[in-house]
Amino acid sequence: MNKITKASIATAAGVALLLGGAGTFASWNADATTNGAAISAGNLVVTDGPAGTWSANGAAIDIAGYAVSPGDVLTYTKTMQIGAEGDSLEAELALTGGSIAPADGLNTADVALADLLDDSAALTVEADAEGITDNRDGSFTVTPGGGVISEDVTVTVTIAFPNGAAGADNAAMNGSVNLSAMTVTLTQATD
Repeated sequence: MNKITKASIATAAGVALLLGGAGTFASWNADATTNGAAISAGNLVVTDGPAGTWSANGAAIDIAGYAVSPGDVLTYTKTMQIGAEGDSLEAELALTGGSIAPADGLNTADVALADLLDDSAALTVEADAEGITDNRDGSFTVTPGGGVISEDVTVTVTIAFPNGAAGADNAAMNGSVNLSAMTVTLTQATD
């Protein structure tokens, strides 16, 4: 028998001995129950309510037929329901970016008007809403005091068309915007 064959047989025998003996090692093991508890996840939701109302400069309007001009202040008021449950939960209620979009993103007048109106858009919430704090930066913090908030709130979005220097806003003349994507978000604070 040649050396390679003898080496192969010896190697195979050694591997078989090692594998056969693998089950003979013993280790001790023990466990005990920790008597943990069940936990539940909280909840965060803002729900649409009845149709809102529009006004311009304090007078009720039909927004679909209103032609805005510099100096106008548009106001949208709506009731929504805020739901927040969590013992250490904090969330911010704010107007979503992109809520005021150009009707045609390639039309320069539409883009200019959307930019002017979007810069001025501000969200407010009724001041006496329990668990809702005005951050003074256009957002509101929702903090469940006892772990739960579930209440109707009046949300108001104010959009001002700035009345700049003569000719300053000419690029927005004949522009159109789409307000159908106007959205209020309730987002958990991460810090």
